[in-house]
Amino acid sequence: MILSAGYGTRLKPITDRIPKALVVYKSKPLINNQIERLVKAGIDEIVINAHHFSDKISEYIKSRTFRIKINVIVEEQILGTGGGILNAKKYFEKEKSFLVINVDVDTDSDLGDIINYHNENDWFATIAIQKRKTTRYIEFSNEMILCGRVNEKSSGENLFAFNGIHIISGEIFSQGLEIKYIDIFDLYSELIKKGKIIKGFDMGNSFFKDIGKMENLI
Repeated sequence: MILSAGYGTRLKPITDRIPKALVVYKSKPLINNQIERLVKAGIDEIVINAHHFSDKISEYIKSRTFRIKINVIVEEQILGTGGGILNAKKYFEKEKSFLVINVDVDTDSDLGDIINYHNENDWFATIAIQKRKTTRYIEFSNEMILCGRVNEKSSGENLFAFNGIHIISGEIFSQGLEIKYIDIFDLYSELIKKGKIIKGFDMGNSFFKDIGKMENLI
């Protein structure tokens, strides 16, 4: 799944006329780069959620021929990174697991590494992380089990930045979670309270860029 429903506020004024997913980076719209990345990783079907200028995303996908089946979910009311995933139930509820990636990240890491790690260990969810500076750290136990979000002033030892990639169990749709606007890490907090294990996967020194920032479009 490619999370593409956001307003792209940090990319204004470009996103005053087009969705973030269609902002050009490396000579292609962001959504193209993610589709190609997922195809390379062996993904055989993609779900894209859309809200801000959703009609433009739908039209763009329909006007192109991709080597993979692509489904677009239009959110009439934006649901956030957590609610957007729950809203894709009909596509993923029968899957053992599925991959989620933000539309605005660029990385040279091999998605196969985190997919294999998750499949070998069968955690409820595995999230890609990295030791780099951020304003929104994620804290883990010594066993690399997710504890939750913390701010940049936290003094915890196992603090990492999130790389915008998850592998999530299809069981998430049977946990009685309400489809509403919610951040994925608030959703993970609810799952942790239910005893679910969310593990961090360190992407090491791989290249990572948050393309949701204007200065990073270059």
